[in-house]
Amino acid sequence: MKKNMVNILATTGISLLLLAVVALSFHASCIYLNTVFQAFGVNIVTHLGIMCIKKMELRNIFTEMVLEITFIVCELLVFGRMFHWFTSLSFLLLVCMGVVIYIISLFLNLLQMKQEAKEINLLIKNQKKNQD
Repeated sequence: MKKNMVNILATTGISLLLLAVVALSFHASCIYLNTVFQAFGVNIVTHLGIMCIKKMELRNIFTEMVLEITFIVCELLVFGRMFHWFTSLSFLLLVCMGVVIYIISLFLNLLQMKQEAKEINLLIKNQKKNQD
C-alpha cells in the first residue's frame, strides 16, 4: 500500500510539473488549486485501473501496455469533460501528456525494480556468506 501511495504521489507530481511546462509554453499565468486535487484524483483512478489490468495477468506485455494506455485515454476523456479541461487544453495535447507521464512512470518503475533486484541479490550474497 505504501508503494502504491508513493507511486500515486510521484505521478501526481510529474503530472503537475508537465502541466506547468505546457502552461508556460502557452503563456499561461497560473494553475488553479483545484487542478492539483483533480490531478491527484485522476492519478488515483489511473493507478487503481492499472492495478486491475495487471491482475488480469495478460501473457503479452504489449497487449497490457496498449490496454493501459487505452484506459488512460478513456479516463482523460471522461475526466476532461467532467472537469472542463478541454476549454484550456486540446484532447490531443491531454492525451500526449498522459502518454508522456505513462512512459516516465514506466521508466521510474524499471529503475525501482532494478534497485530492488540489487538489494535482493545483496541479501542473498550476505546470507550465503553467513552460511559458510
